Amino acid sequence: MMEGLAPIRTYLDCLPDDAVLVAAHRGTGEGLGAPENSVSGLEALIEAGVMMAEIDIARIRDGTLISFHDGVWEEKSSGTGPVVSTRRADFDRIRLRDREGGSVGGEPVPTLDAMLDAAQGRIYLELDFKTSADIPRVIDLVRARGMEDEVILIATDAAEAKQLAPYADEFLLSLGYRDRKPGHGVWVGGRWRDDAQETLGQRHYRLGAQWQRNAQELPRARQRLDLLVTDQITRYAPVEGLRNARAFESCLAKG
Repeated sequence: MMEGLAPIRTYLDCLPDDAVLVAAHRGTGEGLGAPENSVSGLEALIEAGVMMAEIDIARIRDGTLISFHDGVWEEKSSGTGPVVSTRRADFDRIRLRDREGGSVGGEPVPTLDAMLDAAQGRIYLELDFKTSADIPRVIDLVRARGMEDEVILIATDAAEAKQLAPYADEFLLSLGYRDRKPGHGVWVGGRWRDDAQETLGQRHYRLGAQWQRNAQELPRARQRLDLLVTDQITRYAPVEGLRNARAFESCLAKG
């Protein structure tokens, strides 16, 4: 295998026509035994050979950027109350619940710094911005590590796309804004359907999502999408449908 990661655009350019890159929703997956948006989740994905993880970014009271999905702590951690109003001293005591929201373990809620450190050169990331996230500061942290070619910035609607538009020359975006440049993708959302084909065809990279337990949907998605995000990451090969791994790696090395 190659050492490090090829630029994400190179990876998608090299992806065979009959393959789709499978990414882990919220940085973990069923059967991995790791909490959502956790460093242990990233480590488990890397160990399993998964190439990409989607993670969520939020902010606490002092401006520290963290990886957490919900706007309040209760369901996914030992904390209580709104995430954005949490003091740093209280944040440091919060521990994550398991993926199903059950028992609390000993793992802290990670800062974005910790997640980027764990991922750099090892696994691609999709960054999903929660409403509290400070986008310019997130960009600064990614730039400081030279990870611009290892992440995709997620915009799920036109308003988010407008916020991310200033970074379009550096980063691959899931959704462009106005004069969308070739190389950007489209985020289809949680229920990918065949009737999204017309929208998908307008982009060079086709970034989609599929949360359903419908194995019959995968072959259709593979024909239309370059990236498929799922909670059931262990059900699929790291590159679903890839027939010639050696040729694929050769393409990446040239890139």
